[in-house]
Amino acid sequence: MSIKIAVISDTHGSLKAWREAERLWRGSNLIIHLGDVLYHGPRNPLPEEYAPRELAEEINLSKIPVIIIRGNCDADIDAAILKWPISDPYSVLWWDGRLILALHGTDLGKPGNLASTFNADLVLTGHTHVSSITREGKTIFLNPGSASLPKGKNPASFALLDIDGIRILSLRGDIICFESWNLI
Repeated sequence: MSIKIAVISDTHGSLKAWREAERLWRGSNLIIHLGDVLYHGPRNPLPEEYAPRELAEEINLSKIPVIIIRGNCDADIDAAILKWPISDPYSVLWWDGRLILALHGTDLGKPGNLASTFNADLVLTGHTHVSSITREGKTIFLNPGSASLPKGKNPASFALLDIDGIRILSLRGDIICFESWNLI
């Protein structure tokens, strides 16, 4: 069986963003949320369909397991109302022969340093609200962007990981970026 992982970040309480991503990640076996789940944050505008309580209920009802990493806008009360535990400051996973390091992107210095410490194959970060896939040596760095409050010209987005590679998708379903696992 092929495992597919959905990676989302920075929903900031937007029920609409979660539902739109959920529609597109059907068939996934795991969801990794890279933080800033419920609260919009003091420097951000309210996202469309801001409904943190309802978003928490939707996440709690997920039939797909959810790994959540604490973001800079996540508080203890968020952890208290979410069924899925919040990892702080990062989580390490082993998938398909790859070591994955998942963190929000703050308070740990440069992710590359942590990637080296763990000899990570894939580093997942959020926080910047800008989607990207880059390589440094053997390590791929993925930021799925923000599902609710994208910055710059980026659309609202999330990512899918499968045996073929990494796809960043807009919430409309357009592929923004694809990266194969194979080195070019």
